[in-house]
Amino acid sequence: MYEKKGRYIVEFPDIPSERQHQIEIDVEERRRNYNEVELGFDEERALKEARRCLSCRRCLGCALCWAECKPEAIDFAMEDDIVEVEADMLIVSSGVERAQERIDDKFQLGSNLNVITDLQMERMLDEDGPSKGLVIRPYDGEVPARIGFVQSYEAAASGVHRAALCLAVNEAILLRGKLPEAEISIIAGELTGFQQEYAADLEKLADITFQEAAVVSVDAGEKAEVEVTLATAQGEECRSFDLLVLLTQPQLSAEVKKLTSAVGLEVDYANFFADGDGAALLATEKDQVQLAAQR
Repeated sequence: MYEKKGRYIVEFPDIPSERQHQIEIDVEERRRNYNEVELGFDEERALKEARRCLSCRRCLGCALCWAECKPEAIDFAMEDDIVEVEADMLIVSSGVERAQERIDDKFQLGSNLNVITDLQMERMLDEDGPSKGLVIRPYDGEVPARIGFVQSYEAAASGVHRAALCLAVNEAILLRGKLPEAEISIIAGELTGFQQEYAADLEKLADITFQEAAVVSVDAGEKAEVEVTLATAQGEECRSFDLLVLLTQPQLSAEVKKLTSAVGLEVDYANFFADGDGAALLATEKDQVQLAAQR
């Protein structure tokens, strides 16, 4: 037993795994920038940490958690077990990842604090998120008056591109509710088909503009704004935003790829797309495996 911060901690020599630590960037990478030093857990570390959280027992051993858990889900003696389940049908849903490492350096993600991804914006919009639903510029905490969503990937299958744009539109609608006076723009390549497909819905959006263009470069402005050079059909154009949100390309999670590979299927995110409304299952070359469709 040892004392830490006024608490006596019982040592358990049979703790099955070590506590996971956050990933940190190298010392050299921290110099002359404001990059985040602690990058959090990657998926592998998060899973390891989650799996040990109920078995570490690094506590006083009072068993209050056990006493308070009415479903009796806490069993200190429980060991890991592999359960085999027989089923007539396997339905796979599309767990999605949005890999930031694919984003080109020209977008300045990580080097310009006022450049964030669509997932980071989603967290910012969340009332339970780190900013409690308050939309602010990470650089100085100011409320942005001009917000631009721009496509950060070169190209994608039509369904994948549509999914990225739908996320942008949904976030733009939430932004409009929080910032009624803000200038909100969605900028991407191949917008025409998307606008035609959702014309009736997009007409209802209040003061959210769409522009078909590709990003040439992103630069920091003198007052922390983000200067974006765009390639349009009419030539290059420069626009300025207080906050730039990068649209990322959704892709299947490693877990879904591992699962489908285990059952003899090679699928990607586009395999899950289906036309029409409502829920649907998509057939595969395996009679007993279906995909939960995305609309």
